[in-house]
Parts: sequence; C-alpha cells; structure tokens
Amino acid sequence: MSQESINQRIKFLLENYKLSVRAFSELIGQKPANTQNYVGARGSMPGADYLQSITEHFEEVNPAWLLNGKGKPFLTDAPALTQTNISGKKNAFNVASSNDKTIQKNYELSDCEKELDLLKAQLDKAQREIELLTGQLKMQETIIQGKDQMLDLLRGGFARPN
Repeated sequence: MSQESINQRIKFLLENYKLSVRAFSELIGQKPANTQNYVGARGSMPGADYLQSITEHFEEVNPAWLLNGKGKPFLTDAPALTQTNISGKKNAFNVASSNDKTIQKNYELSDCEKELDLLKAQLDKAQREIELLTGQLKMQETIIQGKDQMLDLLRGGFARPN
C-alpha cells in the first residue's frame, strides 16, 4: 500500500493501530504537537529522529515504505494492537501494547478525573469570558444607538430656521 506522502503514511499508521495522536506520540516518545503538525493541516515534514522513533517502537513497520512509500507497510502481517491492563492496579490501564511492547506510562482513573476537572475549569472560564464579551457587545450597541441619536439631534438643530 503506497500513500502519497510521508504525512499520509504516518496518518495510516495512526488509523491502522487505532491510536489517537496523543497515544501514538507517547508510544514513540515524541510530543503530540509534533505528530499533529505532521498529520494535520500543516503537513510539516517529520525529522529523521521522529521517523527513527517510529521504526524503533513499531519494528514491524517497513522503513522503506515509511520513508518513500515503496513496498508494503509492514514487514510481517499487520500487528494486532490491543489495550491491556498489566499494571495490577485497580482502575489503571496501559494505552496500548504491540508485539510484546508496552508503553511505559499507565493511566489511572484519578489521572483522567484530574484532566476532566481541568477541562471543566477551562470550560467555565471560557463561558464566563463569553458572558463578558456578550455584555460588552450589548454595551457597544447601546453606545452606537446613543451616537446615532446624538447625530440626529445635531443634524436637526442645523436644519431649523433662524
């Protein structure tokens, strides 16, 4: 399977492994922002260290295919990537495992709850800002109406006979 660009081949890997940009990035030890720049609208070109981290973590990915689109995407049959819980902790899980490799970071329910709380706080802040901006917009409309009335009065005063 040949993809048109290296960015599309990276996106193919994300889709094939059914991973989000963040999970894929953590698996290969890269920043999610970098991966997003490569697979998103920006379409930036990945560096050699990024590509090397893909081939080091996903040994079954064909490096020739990844670099130039030649050959098949995988050296062996497409790997099965599964979510597992190997931590032994209640409410904890690994993001993914592939061919006996697992990511180093376990996510616990408390981590997810903290992130949810942070997102709720950001949402509340955004809603307050929307309310403030809506109030400012209404005030601006009132000022414009007052200005228009003042202009009408001034124009009317000059049109009076002496």
